[in-house]
Parts: sequence; structure tokens; C-alpha cells
Amino acid sequence: MMTIDHKVSPTRQSKVMGLDDAAILARDALRERPDLCLGGLFKQGRPVALVRALLAAGAQGLHLYSSPGAGYDVDLMIAAGAVEEMFLPGVTLENRLCPNFRSAVEGGQVTAHALDALTVVGGLMASANGVPFQPIDALRGSDVLKHNPLIREIDCPFTGRRIHAVGPIRPRVTFLHAQEADRWGNLRHLSTMVYADQLMARASDMVIASVDRIVPDEVILDDPTRVTVPSHYVKAVVEVPFGAHPTASYPNYAMDEEHIDAYADLGDAARAGDRAGLEAYIARHVTEPKSQDDYIKAVGGPEYLARLEAEARDR
Repeated sequence: MMTIDHKVSPTRQSKVMGLDDAAILARDALRERPDLCLGGLFKQGRPVALVRALLAAGAQGLHLYSSPGAGYDVDLMIAAGAVEEMFLPGVTLENRLCPNFRSAVEGGQVTAHALDALTVVGGLMASANGVPFQPIDALRGSDVLKHNPLIREIDCPFTGRRIHAVGPIRPRVTFLHAQEADRWGNLRHLSTMVYADQLMARASDMVIASVDRIVPDEVILDDPTRVTVPSHYVKAVVEVPFGAHPTASYPNYAMDEEHIDAYADLGDAARAGDRAGLEAYIARHVTEPKSQDDYIKAVGGPEYLARLEAEARDR
């Protein structure tokens, strides 16, 4: 029977980093080029703790990309005044509109480009594969082409007919959330919500990932086929319990619909002219917490979050 040698090279460096240090690393990189990409999908596996830490670190003027479905985390960044431009196919809370996104776009504080999911995925594919463009000719006949700033019409080198293509989208920093990683940055998504995370990792200059837990090396080595994003794509990994809250991180915890609805109510009030509640929310959940433990206390404590763990187990 073959045995696996689990010895580690003495020159290999752990990629485990604290949340604040990871946020500063990202903030400084984004000052060079402000293109930030966010993983997950709608209310699933969004890297919310990293987003909050980045806001607390003073990030400004960001250009946002995402998997085709974004929501709470993007709206929070807009509410905090950190976003300048967005290339997002969808920003929604699914059961209601994102209030701060809507207000900022209508008021001209943020530029939101009209894109479709195919454009973003195609641009990430071009970057990941190291090619100058990705054909996405399925858009022919769509009015999206009239407003999409990333699409170009080119001559097909094989048929000569005109087709549409998108150039590379190469985020300076990508934030991901996964359920597990080892200290070297090998990520494991334990649910089906990997979606575009693997593609974004390959397309980006720098990947910083939050995980619910760091696991021993042997967990990865004993079943390496379950690694969803290998370590050579990951710059830093941060262990953050409930790091995706209030979005879900199945099978560990479900989404916190009550929290998201309460946040959206504050955004609706801000649209009507009363920003006091929203400003208090940002202070309580973004600027005042000094650690993830402080954040957990602010949202109701471990007992409150335990119900989300129970809900995930019951599904």
C-alpha cells in the first residue's frame, strides 16, 4: 500500500493572515488599480467579512466586478461611499431591490454599466486563459449591445463575418469565501455554490479568501480532489467564523434573511431622506467592531447565529 509523505518544505510559507492585515493588503493593492471582484452568488457564499474589513480600512473609489449575482455586500459598500463604478449584471436582494444601489445610481453618485452575465463571464474567461478577447456572439440582436462598454464587434478570423467579443477582465483583487482551507491556501467549497469563484481566481492578480475554518494539512492531502481553488491562485486565507454572514455558507449556516430585511428597511428609510438608521448600522457593523467576535456580538451573539447553523443542518 502506497503511503503519502506529509513532510513540508522548510521554505514554504503559510498563507494564513488576520482579517485586518488582509484588508490592508487588499486596500493597498486597490490603490494601484481599483478593480475589486467579489465571489459567491446573491445570498450565498459572499465574502462579507472581507468587505466590511476593507471598508473599515478606508477603501475608496472602487470599481466593482462580481459573479453575475450580487446583492447585500455591494449595497453595503455603496452605502459606505466606497464605490465609484460598477460592472455588475445583477444587484438584488432577490425578494426586494437593493435600496442604496438604486439611490446611488439614480442620483449619479455611482456609475453602473449595463452588462449581462455573459459579458462578465466571457471577460473573466479571456483573462483566465491569457487571450486578448473572448467571443460571445450569442448577444447578437440584444439591446444590451447598445450600452455595454466592454463589447467590441470584430471580424471572425475563420468565417469573416462580424461577431461580438469582450476583452479580458482582470481584477486587481478578488475576495472569495469558502467553507474550508488549509494553511497553504487550498480552498474547499463544500456546497454547490462554487459558481464563478474558480474562474475569478484564475482571472485575478490577487485572491484573498475567507473561510469558516482552517483544517489540518492531512484533510486536504487525504482527499485532494475536493480542492476547488488550489493554493497557487491564493495570496492569503483568513479564518473567519460566520465570515459570509448575513449571506449563507452551506452546509455550515443558512442566510440571515431577518438581518438582510432589517438592513434593507434602513436603506429604504435613507431613500426617503432619513439616513440616521443606516449610518448607525454602518457604525455598529462596519466601523466600530475591532474583530469578528465584536461583529458577532453586534448581530446578536453566538446564540442568535446558532439558529442559522441549525437551519443549514435541517436542509
